[in-house]
Amino acid sequence: MKQLKKKLFLVFVLLVSSITALAGCSSSGESAEYPQKNIKLIVPWGAGGDTDVINRIAAKYLEDELGAKITIQNIGGGSGAIGAQEAMGYTLLAGHDSIGISKLMGKADFDYSAFEPVSLLTSAPQLIATHVDNPWDSMQDVVDQLKDDPESISFGASVGSTSHIVPLGIQDTADVKFNIVGYNGTAKRTQALLGQHLDFGATTIPAAQEYMKANQLKILGIATEERTPALPDVPTLKEQGIDFTNATNRGIFAPEGTPEEIIKTLSDAIGKVAENPEFIKEMEEMGVEVKYMNNKDYSKHLENDVDYLGGLLERQGVTD
Repeated sequence: MKQLKKKLFLVFVLLVSSITALAGCSSSGESAEYPQKNIKLIVPWGAGGDTDVINRIAAKYLEDELGAKITIQNIGGGSGAIGAQEAMGYTLLAGHDSIGISKLMGKADFDYSAFEPVSLLTSAPQLIATHVDNPWDSMQDVVDQLKDDPESISFGASVGSTSHIVPLGIQDTADVKFNIVGYNGTAKRTQALLGQHLDFGATTIPAAQEYMKANQLKILGIATEERTPALPDVPTLKEQGIDFTNATNRGIFAPEGTPEEIIKTLSDAIGKVAENPEFIKEMEEMGVEVKYMNNKDYSKHLENDVDYLGGLLERQGVTD
């Protein structure tokens, strides 16, 4: 059962395989030679989602810094479990906030502490999206309806992952209640929104920009402290009286016990990618913030994140 939980847990996780030297690097000499092989990056989701797109761009720059070829392979299905199972072994792991959320919600028996955080790289703010033909034009319209008629508005989310935190956070702050509907993955939620099978869904700029340009989706709010230059006309939730911010923070993890020299090599390489003006420009054009943190800072960030999420989930009755 524990192994099954681990397989089902690895949703929105990128696993880097073919680094067998990682397990055997017991000496500083071997660690200094890392990486000794080319890297295969397995994305346990279909191509085209925001996680896939962001990491394909990052991989181009990371190749130059590590001096190793990175080949990306998409293996979809099973809510990420099939690709995750394919890549299990001596691996690195690039995940996001769902690692902590899944443990808190009982969907996994491990969290960040089972890994060595290497560094944080990007942060993509969450958007509140609805079909362009729907009647709501502001988050105040949404709040007013839910005050009068609780659960009358559906909100799609991957239950137990980052998108689930968005409706819970709005509920927690605005004292309202959505009808939260489970949809695995941003792509599926977006298609449900386009087909008007859902009223609302959490998305990100990379995933939604095509449909915004085509005037198929409208964005009622962004969960940031201030408006983003990528969407200057979209008000923040805070501007609309909802004191809630949220983003999908993507970083790299290594197996517990990985030599410090390898952690430093990876962290330094990721740090150089984060400083590369061309990479920054590509991310900014997608509405994604480059937000590098080294090992120590990232570890502290994750601890604070778990504390905050634990309180939110408990207040919302998701956990005891």
